[in-house]
Amino acid sequence: MPVRVGVVGCGWFGSAHARVYRTIGEAQLVAVMDIVEENAKRLAEIYHVNHYTSIEEMIRRESLDAVSIAVTPQYLFRDTKEALEAEASVLVEKPVVTSREELSNLESLVKRADGVFMPGFIELFNPAVSMAKSLLDDEKIGKLLSIWSRRVGRLPKKSIGWKIGVSLDLAIHEMYVQHHIVGEAPSSVSSYTAKLLDGEGGEDLAIFLARFPSGIVSTIETNWLTPSGIREALIMGDEGSLIVNYPDQTVRIESSDRIEQPRIRRKEPLQGELAYFVEHVRKGDDPEIGIDLAKNVLNSLFEGLDNRLVS
Repeated sequence: MPVRVGVVGCGWFGSAHARVYRTIGEAQLVAVMDIVEENAKRLAEIYHVNHYTSIEEMIRRESLDAVSIAVTPQYLFRDTKEALEAEASVLVEKPVVTSREELSNLESLVKRADGVFMPGFIELFNPAVSMAKSLLDDEKIGKLLSIWSRRVGRLPKKSIGWKIGVSLDLAIHEMYVQHHIVGEAPSSVSSYTAKLLDGEGGEDLAIFLARFPSGIVSTIETNWLTPSGIREALIMGDEGSLIVNYPDQTVRIESSDRIEQPRIRRKEPLQGELAYFVEHVRKGDDPEIGIDLAKNVLNSLFEGLDNRLVS
């Protein structure tokens, strides 16, 4: 039997979840939900499914096994809590939560829940990230020393009602990738943040500095100020470097005597993410990309924001 899934939040990314679920053979998109009924109805008509304005009612009436939560960040925890308490497995989009209090409450909820929980850490399903990790494991650039990541663009999400800063919007991607690449959480994190644009909301620029127990150091640079979007990472070892381009899904290897670029088969990261989620729901086992990783990544971000060099 296919896994019966629903989507909570019918904006642009919730619509992407609905589209991709339709391509996964072991999943059946059954219903969508949005507090704005017109949005739910529009998406439901595209995929010929039922629509709702209540998460609990959708899960109960449709006997759903799982839901994706893709709503405005300040409502992610609220909706995840409702879905978990309705006994559905949950994939929740980043940033998952927006405070330490929500994170603590989420951890307690997940431990009591029967279903699967997964954070939407989409770049872990980017083939370029998988290739970089494989090259590091094969010691293609020797011993890992440092990581410098940059994710910038000019689309302040506060303009569309997101009550978070650039750290929880963009830096979180690089933080979870660095956790994955290094294989451990940093022992110390600090940050420089600034609010440069007019309007309400959080910081527009953030730079995170981290040191890991193994001695590796890292930098994350994010902002909502750059005219064109850039998403890249420079991974440095004692025998060379890897340059990762997320959108192009490429990795370039550079050393003193060679430059090469392995061939990578392009894949849609969201498809890989949702297929991974569905497979774990079907088997009923906890994914490696689960609450513990989410907790470590978010605690690293919150620690950095607590230890601001300048604010």
